[in-house]
Amino acid sequence: MTVPSTDLGPLLSELLRERAQLTDLLGPLPEQTWRARPPTGNWTVADHVTQLALLDEAATVAVTAPKRFATHARARLSAGPSAPGDIDARARARPGPGLLEWLGRSQRALVRAYRHLEPDDRLPWYGTELDARTSVIARLTETWAHGRDLSDALNVPWTSTDRLHHIADLAVRGLAASFEMLGRPVPGVPVWIELSAPGGGTWTWGSDRARDRVSGPAEDLCLVLTGRRAVAETGLAVTGAVVGEWLAIGRVYPGAPDIPGGRRTAGARVY
Repeated sequence: MTVPSTDLGPLLSELLRERAQLTDLLGPLPEQTWRARPPTGNWTVADHVTQLALLDEAATVAVTAPKRFATHARARLSAGPSAPGDIDARARARPGPGLLEWLGRSQRALVRAYRHLEPDDRLPWYGTELDARTSVIARLTETWAHGRDLSDALNVPWTSTDRLHHIADLAVRGLAASFEMLGRPVPGVPVWIELSAPGGGTWTWGSDRARDRVSGPAEDLCLVLTGRRAVAETGLAVTGAVVGEWLAIGRVYPGAPDIPGGRRTAGARVY
């Protein structure tokens, strides 16, 4: 799908490229694989794809009918955290190819809704408000995180790219919010984040004189802050109590109720 050249156009194109990798992974799967429970986690392949499609639809409604979305969001938050059973009915209603077709429709509708927005346009979301750019990065983050879940469950490779910079940057920008979400004081000490990019090179944030430091693969930071890995399972080097606590409680996701299939739920949220 061609995206018009607007300020959000390049970011929407990156979302679609990440989705294409997911579609390539799932397209050849036999129907029984879509319904099987993996050895780890509670979600089937069908559950993961259903979740992505539902969140695409919600993000689209947030643009096209914000008042209707606000009503939906209040009801969703009042219901509490979701579980796989909440989406099983939608997942069971379609065979695997039908679920991929649904995901394709939902992402096309999302792109149509977002392509005319400015990056700083404000949009309602679950218990918060996001700018349009962050909302698109949210969809990219979900796509990558679910893709990693599925590649692990299916024991097939997943290629992380420099699109991870969007996810890592959102995670670092959300450091203070990670503490605020749990009612903890926001630390005032400087931090230094130095990550090796999948495509080579180095990404940095903060003050290089800071005592609180995190270094290592960008993919590992993203896995930790989407709840997919514990720090001890990664190659991250962590120095300092503040960044140590951040990696224990932090999350990429601003707002909303739960994390699908993740190993760590404390402080985690899903878009």
